[in-house]
Amino acid sequence: MSVLTNCKHKLAICAMAATLLPWNSIQAANDIDFIAAVVNNDVIMHSELNAELTSVSRQLQRQQTVIANGDVLREKVLEQLILELLQLQEAERLGVEVSETMLNNAMANIAKNNNLSMAQLQQAIINDGQSVAGFRDQIQRTMTIEEVGKIAVQRRIKVSEKEVEQYLTSQQGLELADTEYLLAHILISVPAQATAQQNQAAEEKLAQLQAAIAKGDDFASLAVTYSSANNALDGGNLGWRRVSQLPTLFADAVANMQIGDTSQPLRNSSGYHIIKAMDQRGLALQQADQTKANHILILSNEIRDAAASAALIKEIYGRLQSGVEFYKLARSFSDDANTALKGGDMGWLNPGQLPDYMQTQLDALATGAISQPFQGPNGWHILQAVERQTKNVGQNILRNKARNALYDNKFAGEMETWLRELRNQAYIEIR
Repeated sequence: MSVLTNCKHKLAICAMAATLLPWNSIQAANDIDFIAAVVNNDVIMHSELNAELTSVSRQLQRQQTVIANGDVLREKVLEQLILELLQLQEAERLGVEVSETMLNNAMANIAKNNNLSMAQLQQAIINDGQSVAGFRDQIQRTMTIEEVGKIAVQRRIKVSEKEVEQYLTSQQGLELADTEYLLAHILISVPAQATAQQNQAAEEKLAQLQAAIAKGDDFASLAVTYSSANNALDGGNLGWRRVSQLPTLFADAVANMQIGDTSQPLRNSSGYHIIKAMDQRGLALQQADQTKANHILILSNEIRDAAASAALIKEIYGRLQSGVEFYKLARSFSDDANTALKGGDMGWLNPGQLPDYMQTQLDALATGAISQPFQGPNGWHILQAVERQTKNVGQNILRNKARNALYDNKFAGEMETWLRELRNQAYIEIR
């Protein structure tokens, strides 16, 4: 039922009740469902308000939350209903709909998240005093409101590359990267109340250590020889550490180190520290074996039946074997709308990016080789493995995560602004 139809239906019920029952009858007045609020071309009835008020009150009781003033709760519930109705009106204006398939999937997820079968979920709904149809309507209403909110707010949010860069260098960004360093450590100790002679001896020892590091001597062996730390006999091994788990003195240096880097001497009250980054791991360092591939797809259609399609893919393969360029044949014959104009070029593909039946064929090809024609669910395929590389895709993943985090940070504020604008522009009359 559309918003406008819903409005007419509610108003018709009120009009009918008014004509059938005398307004001066106390009992009749109690039976009539009055309008609680007018919202643009729709209305919220007292029955709706009371039903929602009952539902919210039950929820607050389960949470053991006390509302001292019932009028305050009623006012807040009515305001919530007004905002929901405004969003549903906007959804109708934008043509936003939640399909039965989306709704069924949502119900299945609710059941799964509560470790229930669908039949058990339905029984739980009934045991809670609700109808299954009413519960589905509420889920559909909630999903519609969420969807229109995303659509309306998404276009208002901009995340710049500068913001992404700043986020990645912040503490939140470092935690997002979840980078761990395998560290080794050497301490040249200096007594707390060191004499000039003791300071000089420590500095001479440090100079010898730095000269040995510069020569490329084994760091673990140097730790055994020079370090005064408790882990000296372990080669100075500190194990895997995140930057957030390190003392500030070490963290600032380690955050900018690459594998194999050795820090400059770091001085504190204990003496001189030298840190070496032995290894790194984490999201930012994630590697992927990528393949640059070409593709030709031949589909059956009204003009070309299955036999003709099989004959055509065989002919194309023969021409490829005779030396005709993949690019020319793909442009001339391929039914892959995404790649045909690019001569079949699929770009660089990550593992698992293609369906299994295509990925298996591509993985089996030597670099530069062309597959024999193979049949998939929708047609015939030929693949070419043009080039292969191992690439660090972690930075791209990390930047996308940072961008999503920034978007989420802005979403709540923009949603509040949008709802406020929506309400300010609406005609609202509370009865």
